[in-house]
Amino acid sequence: MRFTLTRYGDRAYQAFMVLYRFLVAAIVLGASGCRMGAHVAVWQPPQLESTVGKRVAVSTVTGPKEVAGPLREKMLAMAPADSGRDMATIDPEQMASTESIRLVSGTDDVNDIALASVAKKENIDYVLRGQVISRTQSPDTKFDPTAPLAISWRLMSIGDNRHVGGRPVVVDLESARETYPDLALVADPTEALTTAAVRQSYRLVSPWIDRERIQLAIPYGMPGSKEVRRGNMLALNGRWGEAETVWQETLTKHPTQTAAVHNLAIAAAAGQDFSKAKELARRAIRRQPTGLHKQSLVWIEQKQRLYHQAFNLPEPPEGWFVTHSDDE
Repeated sequence: MRFTLTRYGDRAYQAFMVLYRFLVAAIVLGASGCRMGAHVAVWQPPQLESTVGKRVAVSTVTGPKEVAGPLREKMLAMAPADSGRDMATIDPEQMASTESIRLVSGTDDVNDIALASVAKKENIDYVLRGQVISRTQSPDTKFDPTAPLAISWRLMSIGDNRHVGGRPVVVDLESARETYPDLALVADPTEALTTAAVRQSYRLVSPWIDRERIQLAIPYGMPGSKEVRRGNMLALNGRWGEAETVWQETLTKHPTQTAAVHNLAIAAAAGQDFSKAKELARRAIRRQPTGLHKQSLVWIEQKQRLYHQAFNLPEPPEGWFVTHSDDE
């Protein structure tokens, strides 16, 4: 009889522990949430050097004429014009002097010192040179728009006679249409390829937008969990404004809903309100110091640093909490 009671007691204890672990897991899961990813547009600094607000002479692009000419024309016509990214692109052929045309034309026998001297007289801040370098796109072969297109760009700062550096830009038709969906409507493959190449090239000298996948919290079992998940689906479809409204209303009705606090921090970062985003992320950490909440705070501040670097902004009033620049 004693043996039977002991066996019964062991089984009861095991059942209790299973139920206990389940309840603990449910509470933690409900409070902190599972995870799901949504895309956020984030600003990145220029990959070479910012020429925003400057006068940039775009030299002749060397390479197959079917692509080199249209590429340069698009570089002149498609320069960023929106606030914070605008610059003036100059066609050397429209300069006053014949010497200017020859020296800024981008030919191989141009002396860089002479080039800088002439460009300075024309009030040029930078000179941008390009060369098609794809082995499949050599000047002696017919241009093939189905092959990858690679352009080597070199940037020269005229004011201090400085070679900023160079970097290749490589695009192919398939990835170009994936990155820029509007190009899928362009029937001419050469037109689509050169347009994508120009858009990629301006990332070298102006701020640009990248898309990153960031984790949202998915709560279960806590008051307001269903509403938070509804906001998550809106964010997943790019409707961040509506998602933010849903999360804020949920938090007002259910102040203990930590997942809503976390997701509101991500929404604020998506809208470039990084100070608010950090304040919300830190609030979520104070409530529940989970790995997701801590990772999100680091991600938010990293993106804030890139944003300030991209647009040459001063440090935020609240300072930096969890990241350090290379100079610090």
